[in-house]
Amino acid sequence: MEKSNIYIGEIIRNVMADNQVTKAELARRLGVRPQSVDYMLTRKSIDTDTLYNVSRALNYDFAMLYSLREGQTNCDVKESVYNVATAKILVELELKPEDLARLNLKKRISDVLK
Repeated sequence: MEKSNIYIGEIIRNVMADNQVTKAELARRLGVRPQSVDYMLTRKSIDTDTLYNVSRALNYDFAMLYSLREGQTNCDVKESVYNVATAKILVELELKPEDLARLNLKKRISDVLK
């Protein structure tokens, strides 16, 4: 199995800098001591619970860095956009002759079938 070349501590530090979040502020958001943040920023890897909490604290999905392939489908994506140009719907109804006459469906159906 191939090992990742991701140094998560360095990436977290970069995201913090981009968002102007200090170590003290991140520690406050995580509910940990600032020394814990210092230690985390020196790590090549961290446990998934910590990664999840840091992702939420910095509003950045660090888990995407570990995607197996580009364009990978993610199970946590709630919204999907589907573009449908046309759709065919088949409906089976059982109508009595008087219902057909009332709805004028016989003529409409024969017109469609021509």
